[in-house]
Amino acid sequence: MSPCPLDACLRLPLVEMPALVPAAAPLLFALARHHALPDPEEFTFQVLRRAVRERDCWLRSGLPARVWMCGLATQLAARARHADCG
Repeated sequence: MSPCPLDACLRLPLVEMPALVPAAAPLLFALARHHALPDPEEFTFQVLRRAVRERDCWLRSGLPARVWMCGLATQLAARARHADCG
């Protein structure tokens, strides 16, 4: 089994956004559709920005990158829905 592209991107000493975007975008756009978010591109950008900023947390968690990224995305989607209701 080949390594997950997200794992490979997040393990680099310096995360390269040009490599991370195509590795994560299909997952994040699918989650944006699932949560019926109005701006999937902005949502994807926000999740990726947070993932890069907090990747040390991912390394310590021991979770697969895809699972961890889904968790970040779910948190941000919930905040976005809450903001729309407020």
